[in-house]
Amino acid sequence: MAKDITKWASPDYLRYLNAWSKIRDCFDGEDRIKSLGTRYLPQLSGQSNADYNNYLTRALFFPITGKTATAMCGLAMAKAPKIQTNDIMAPFFKDDKIGYQWSELMMTTYLEVIMQGRYGILIDAPVVGSTMPSICPYIAESIPKWKLDPLTGQAVSIILREMREVEDPSDPHAVNVQTVLRNCFIGPDGLYHVQELNDDLEPVGPLVTPTFMGNTIDFIPFTVIGASGVHGQCDKPPMQDISTINLSHYLTSADLEWGRHIVGLPTPVISGVDSSTQLKIGGTAAWILPDAGAKAYYLEFQGLGLKSLETAMQDKIQLMASISARLADTGNGSEAAEAVRLRYLGESASIAQIVTSVELGLNQVFAMVAKLMKTEAPIIEMNKDLMGPTMTVKDMAVLFEAYLGGALDKGTLIYNLRQMDLLDPDVTDEEVAGMIKDPPPKPTPLTNPGNKP
Repeated sequence: MAKDITKWASPDYLRYLNAWSKIRDCFDGEDRIKSLGTRYLPQLSGQSNADYNNYLTRALFFPITGKTATAMCGLAMAKAPKIQTNDIMAPFFKDDKIGYQWSELMMTTYLEVIMQGRYGILIDAPVVGSTMPSICPYIAESIPKWKLDPLTGQAVSIILREMREVEDPSDPHAVNVQTVLRNCFIGPDGLYHVQELNDDLEPVGPLVTPTFMGNTIDFIPFTVIGASGVHGQCDKPPMQDISTINLSHYLTSADLEWGRHIVGLPTPVISGVDSSTQLKIGGTAAWILPDAGAKAYYLEFQGLGLKSLETAMQDKIQLMASISARLADTGNGSEAAEAVRLRYLGESASIAQIVTSVELGLNQVFAMVAKLMKTEAPIIEMNKDLMGPTMTVKDMAVLFEAYLGGALDKGTLIYNLRQMDLLDPDVTDEEVAGMIKDPPPKPTPLTNPGNKP
């Protein structure tokens, strides 16, 4: 990171920078957290370095931040989006074996927005040998400064941080990483320009005016996707509260495990014997205590001092579980499916909001691409049925019983199955109808029951 970034970065960026760092560290898990030592686990007063290393080693980091983020991402991507596009734009929605990956872009976008509440995508010039614009993503930490037009709300300036690999001329096998600032802005001429800057925001590279298909651009082809919409300002990271409690739980775990280590091993106590007496502990060792008043016993911990730490850990786990929407909980067997759906409706609303934001953002990205390529914009429709079908086995039995009994026709049956997302979307209603047997014919009523005159 630029050494003096706090002098010029946007206030919103500086406000959330520490939270983004904590979330990313928590997502990476225990090895990352422990590698940072005293940043997340302060050394106790009077504790030696050796004791601190034992203190750190025994601490447990509960990986709920990473599991929650990946679970929410999996929930959002459980079903592929519906995409309407033409032949020109179709390659953007396929996975290239050696280059661009649509599924990777979609997954990374979801994961970053779920974690940090912010993800940027820049449309850059085509790479050599290609006619397709490049899709360049930027994580929240790489978008340190932006300026919006107060009238239109459109970005007029965005500074992006890029990490580039630079070959070492003295060692062909070594690769150095260099931080570069890219300034994307609308100039006085109303056109889109790009220029590299140093840490003091001074130009260090030539001014470039990008063109696509021979035409200049009058907008910055950059989209920022937030947790609550497509906009320049930062949203609160969805994982911020979970990561905060996750780190607090880590501190409590360290204290509990250290306390257990200190008091868990019984300490032998002998009175009435000279301190120089050599004594061994074990089944084959015999002690001879010459003083009749001498005593030998173990000093063991019997209080409830550690109980409060155990309770605190459990409370924090429950709190993290409630905030993380308890995605791993499928409800108990006696709970009706609709009750589960209603119970989680408020919790899944935040996921639904993120899905809507990603849908808006990706539609905006590829609308820009289509504009640059002078073609029709695609339409991307993300799956918003996050809880899945609500029809139970009992519901299906009732539905088919009604069909077989003649209360429903085949078209109505297929419609209900389609609404509940129980049919393959690639199979037509006509094909489904051919697979379903016709109901048995109704018995013909007697015209003269009982042979009445």
